Amino acid sequence: MAEPIRILIVEDQFFFRLALHSIVDARTDMTVVGETDKAGAGIELHASCHPDVTIMDLRLPDMSGVEAIAAIRQREPRAQILVLSNYEGSEDIHRALRAGALSYLTKDASGEELVRAIQAVSLGKRYLTPSVAATLAARVPDANLTEREAEVLRLLARGCSNREIAGRLKIAENTTRIHVSRILDKLAVEDRTQAVLVAIQKGLVHLD
Repeated sequence: MAEPIRILIVEDQFFFRLALHSIVDARTDMTVVGETDKAGAGIELHASCHPDVTIMDLRLPDMSGVEAIAAIRQREPRAQILVLSNYEGSEDIHRALRAGALSYLTKDASGEELVRAIQAVSLGKRYLTPSVAATLAARVPDANLTEREAEVLRLLARGCSNREIAGRLKIAENTTRIHVSRILDKLAVEDRTQAVLVAIQKGLVHLD
């Protein structure tokens, strides 16, 4: 009989960790070897537990799941990671896969879907649901923003005016207007409100 798939859970919601445990514990071909609610601890646990599959949330209290994925993969390039997140924007998916995740599921995925994803990832295979694959395929590469444009966009989402943005970023107000104009062009929208709506939809910014 094959050894069970060894799973590390990195998830900050207690009841969701319990739900993941119940799904895994109901099976004989999988076992949880470690769990934590923080990304930093997840990185260290991965190094000590050597799991076959790591289930990683993206929103964690100490650093983002994407940063944790990158750190784990830097230590262990063959690490097999499955993202399970409430975020479903194309940029969230793109960033997670670019960091090294093999699978991306949203938290409304069924237990059966999760099991299939774990089994695929444990074999080093990519696993994307049709809806996630479609979201990723619809991503517009030209929407990539510079680091400064991303900063401006996050402040736009908080309702800041050009003057407030300029003050916070210590740049000229005219420079802020140029950044805003470029953001509108890249997102193919006509005004700031549309830019914020599209950015939230794509996962470029989060209001939580």
